[in-house]
Amino acid sequence: MGELDKAIEAMRKGIPVLIHDDYGREDEVDYVIHASYVTVDKIYEMRTLAGGLICYAMPLPAGEMLGLRYIADILAGIEPLGRLAERTLGYGDKPAFSLWVNHLKARTGIRDRDRALTIRELDRVVNLIYSGRVEEARKLFYESFMAPGHVPILLGRRLGERRGHTELSLHLAMLAGMTPSTVIVEMLDRGEALSVEEARRVSREKGYPLVEGSEIIAEVERRGEDMYCRYNLCKNRHG
Repeated sequence: MGELDKAIEAMRKGIPVLIHDDYGREDEVDYVIHASYVTVDKIYEMRTLAGGLICYAMPLPAGEMLGLRYIADILAGIEPLGRLAERTLGYGDKPAFSLWVNHLKARTGIRDRDRALTIRELDRVVNLIYSGRVEEARKLFYESFMAPGHVPILLGRRLGERRGHTELSLHLAMLAGMTPSTVIVEMLDRGEALSVEEARRVSREKGYPLVEGSEIIAEVERRGEDMYCRYNLCKNRHG
């Protein structure tokens, strides 16, 4: 079984997957898990084993159905803050960040238990969208969350527009036949990102598959499956 097949199977079973984006992009490895499998223990492992920013990812069209926008687009209309949103980092991609939220039942928002709750409930909202219960999803979202909070929401674009860990994780979930709803966190070392070589060591020790972003992209292209159209969220249908 190849690494991509192992990663797809791991995603289905709630086993973390390590995704390396590309040597010519961020050149970073993210720890990824499907949001439906998030637990307090998994959040603890994300911050102690990986150490980066724990983020929740959904597709952009799902976010738009909830009224979410990229934070850069929100800031663009506010001067002088809009000047900050015009800039990008060295690898050039537009940021995927939207709002940062807490679930209203969280204590402070940052604790492992709080973030696990917030993420599980975001996953619940997105599952309602994909089951066709959009109004119910909107109602639940606006009644159950507050902003700002401690869980950043990322909105995934098409692979033709952006090929970051956000998009790669969502497409991996789709390849596994699951709702595009994931949690991602960068794997860090002292002062730097964790090297791919060190990530391979973690992969071997923990039994977490390590897959290259190029493998995910190639399989999506081979199957001819588009994240948006497959889940009835095509751009030409919902803007």
